Amino acid sequence: MQDQIYEQENEISLVDLFLMIKKYFLFLVAFTLLGGAIAAVYAFGISPKTYQADVQIMVAGQHQAVKDFIISDAVILEAIDNLDLNMSVSSIQEGLTITFNTASKFMDISLKLDQRNYTRNILNEILNVAADYSDNNTLYASYKGLMTYPTGVSGEYRVGPNYFLIIFIGMLLGGIVSLGYVFIKEMMFPKYHTKEALEKSLDCDCLGLIPSYDQKGGQKNA
Repeated sequence: MQDQIYEQENEISLVDLFLMIKKYFLFLVAFTLLGGAIAAVYAFGISPKTYQADVQIMVAGQHQAVKDFIISDAVILEAIDNLDLNMSVSSIQEGLTITFNTASKFMDISLKLDQRNYTRNILNEILNVAADYSDNNTLYASYKGLMTYPTGVSGEYRVGPNYFLIIFIGMLLGGIVSLGYVFIKEMMFPKYHTKEALEKSLDCDCLGLIPSYDQKGGQKNA
């Protein structure tokens, strides 16, 4: 029972925590900003950028069949060859997103890639190849007349990374690490800020105090 009381008395209080934060406030702020700065360098300079282009086409029924045709290996591979790209079919298929509602005539197509100035051109070429195959290739004659392109492909725009989120996480981690460092430092080298804390720790009465005062010149004497 006595040991439990001793442990409770030596636990850090909210006042001690406040004094600790106040003492190292500038260090905590500086380390937090440093974490944000490192995260900003990573976000703007190192992390891969993702770009997206969109287009909406009209489909005369058979939405799923048209979707499978557009993302087929034959169409994608032909688009890659026409643009002379050093990319795999699977990498483009993974970036393609096609959504539709069978009750609607419209189908939304998006392409996301980590390479700038390619997304719009690739998506546009995929649509051109699909149109050419359906009109001129007897193997895909069943798709003729199913697709029309009322609008052109949009200009590409950046969709990732989220700069604000990365910087926020960097600052948060910087704050946590600096606070943890300060907390561990204070726990390893504890100091008594009040006479009462010293009496509780040593379980004895304090008979007197030696005050400290500042002298001119910034030197501290006791």
